[in-house]
Amino acid sequence: MLTKILFTIGVILVVILVFRTKASRSVSASTDSAEAGGSLSVKVVTIIVIVLLMAISSAIFFFQYQADNRIVDIRVISADGTSTDYQARQKSIKGRQFTTLDDRMITLGESDRIEMDGQ
Repeated sequence: MLTKILFTIGVILVVILVFRTKASRSVSASTDSAEAGGSLSVKVVTIIVIVLLMAISSAIFFFQYQADNRIVDIRVISADGTSTDYQARQKSIKGRQFTTLDDRMITLGESDRIEMDGQ
């Protein structure tokens, strides 16, 4: 979350710097700007920033979705030494409780151990 906020602030600062340098160039050389043709317009910079932010947001969403839906093999070992194997999605594991792929809610006791192996 902090990374997203810092990245957004960084993008805003870059856009502000681009607009300030462009404004200072256009004020100092207003007659030469028509002939230069090499500078980017405000509309193009805005579109590039929006497309870049959408691409990064989509990539972050995709990788988060992929990590949350990863299937994990879970082995629960009780105090007497017997073990039971389950499979669950990563997002369904919450502390000492998880939901298996066949929608069974499993709650672990205090003396139960858990071993997880991601695929």
